[in-house]
Amino acid sequence: MKCAGCGTEIDLGTVGFGAVCPRCGAYLHACVQCRLYDSAAERCRSLTTEPVRDREGRNYCGEFVPGNDYSPGGAPGKTGADFERLFGKEDD
Repeated sequence: MKCAGCGTEIDLGTVGFGAVCPRCGAYLHACVQCRLYDSAAERCRSLTTEPVRDREGRNYCGEFVPGNDYSPGGAPGKTGADFERLFGKEDD
């Protein structure tokens, strides 16, 4: 997985509730680190999980799946590239 905070590649078999990025100290078991998190809508795509107030903080969600569909610092990630490929980018 990649850290959502700094982009560091992290090789973990499982992500424990208290795991943190060795480079920046961001919690790894957090909404923003999960494949189910929709960064554009700033919420989870799962319909069966409870809403979490602090999406960057550690949580105990049983549906957590490490993800890589984002870029650190809010830059366009995979989703933005997919959108541009599908619909094209308008030039001004």
